[in-house]
Amino acid sequence: MAKDVLVSVKGTQVIGEESDTIEVITPGTWYERNGKQYLMYEETFEEIKQTTKNTVKITPDLIEVTKKGVIESRMIYERGKKHMSNYMTPMGLIVLGITTKDLFVEADTEKLRVEIRYALEMNGQFISDSSLEINAGVKGTGTLNLTE
Repeated sequence: MAKDVLVSVKGTQVIGEESDTIEVITPGTWYERNGKQYLMYEETFEEIKQTTKNTVKITPDLIEVTKKGVIESRMIYERGKKHMSNYMTPMGLIVLGITTKDLFVEADTEKLRVEIRYALEMNGQFISDSSLEINAGVKGTGTLNLTE
């Protein structure tokens, strides 16, 4: 059964001594099918007034993020492995290399938490050490803690 959730997605890139964090908070849908968790939500890019639909497929050992819309990509995070991804933006194609250092998944009936630590390459060159944190809580339960 699909659950209406509030989703927080926080991405951080660390380049040398500098870090940059972007966070999106949006409504979404969370469900389980065939032993996999699925989280679906939309991102709206205010400057161009367009959206991207995101689907996050979650297993204990592999996370797949698919984006469709103004940004198109399929990024795979698998502990200890490197996966290549085409990341299509309105400005053009970027080829990303994602080497997952660690991933953590925790879920119960009312909340979902995903943490991913990875190295990011762009066009074959190391760009940053990065992290992605996804939290989802069932609406009306107060289970989404945005201060973690």
